[in-house]
Parts: sequence; C-alpha cells; structure tokens
Amino acid sequence: MMKPEIFQSCLRKTALLSLPVGLMLLSLPMPQAQAGNWNQFDVCVGQLKDSGVAADKAGTACSGALIPKELSECVVIVRRNSPIDADNALQGCYQVRRPIDLGNCVADIQRATLGGYTGDKTTTGTTTDSPSLAALNSCRKSLLPGRHSECVIALSRDTATYTPIKAMDTCLAAEDFPKDLFPAYVQQPVQ
Repeated sequence: MMKPEIFQSCLRKTALLSLPVGLMLLSLPMPQAQAGNWNQFDVCVGQLKDSGVAADKAGTACSGALIPKELSECVVIVRRNSPIDADNALQGCYQVRRPIDLGNCVADIQRATLGGYTGDKTTTGTTTDSPSLAALNSCRKSLLPGRHSECVIALSRDTATYTPIKAMDTCLAAEDFPKDLFPAYVQQPVQ
C-alpha cells in the first residue's frame, strides 16, 4: 500500500510535467488557421472542384448560390450516386430551392429504379437524355423532390405498367391538379 505523502508527491510531479506539454500543444498552429478561416464559399468551391467542375464555374456558381454548402453537397450526392457528369449535376443543383433534397431524389431514383436500366430514353427537343439525366430533370421540376422520388420508386415496382421514365412523368403530372381524376373540373381564371 502506498503512503499518502508519496502519492501526493507523485501527483504533483505529474501535474508539473504535463502542464508545459499541454501549453506547448496549445501553441501549435492549427491547419485551418494557417490556410485562413474557411467559410461556406471555400467549402463550396473545394467540393465542386473535387467533383470535376472547372474552377471558374465553381467560383461563379458558389458566389451566386443562396447557401453555397448546400449547392456543392447536392453536386457531390448526384456525382457519387449516378453517372451524371459534374456540369449537368451543377446545372440541376443550381436551379432549385432545395438542392440537397434534389440530390437525394436523384440518388434514390438511381439506386432503386435505374441501377442497370438503360432503355426508353427520353427525347427533349433535339437531344436525347439518359435515364439518369431524366431523373435529374424530373427531380428538379418537382416541388417536393423527396415525395417525388418515393412516387417514382413505388410506381416503378409495377414494371408491367410503368417504366422508370413513365413513372417520373406520371409523378410529375400528379403534382398538378389531377385532370384524369376530375375531367369535369374547369379551373376558373383568376381575376
């Protein structure tokens, strides 16, 4: 058994030795302090560049974004979960109110319905979009991207009736007033 005097002496010596070491550790420069204070614009530009967006486009997009971190997070989510290129992901994410919801919408549809799907490409004007780009555009047009992806996934489970592209179109159309259910309803013009 150790005597109390010896224990207290050891405790004092340990405290005296650890105090200078602790002060020295506190005096070391932190990596963030060396590079300057990082803010949401720094994070946005860095994430966009890491995703494959050109530096000048990244700077322009981040400077015009309401919440830059959400814009870049959206691009990261889309790039990580789909074959969509960085420029298309940035364009889609930049044009929405809820960029992270859009990214999750695209990722959910890609994962649940488009995994290996390559058929039934959509034609818009003179260009043909891949199913993944169709998912990005569909999620971008939706007012509630989270709800939209759930709708697309549910309808796509009935493969005899709905292809993923048809499910996206049907779910988007349902966000408007459902004319198929109420064909006699005529909206009155607003005066």
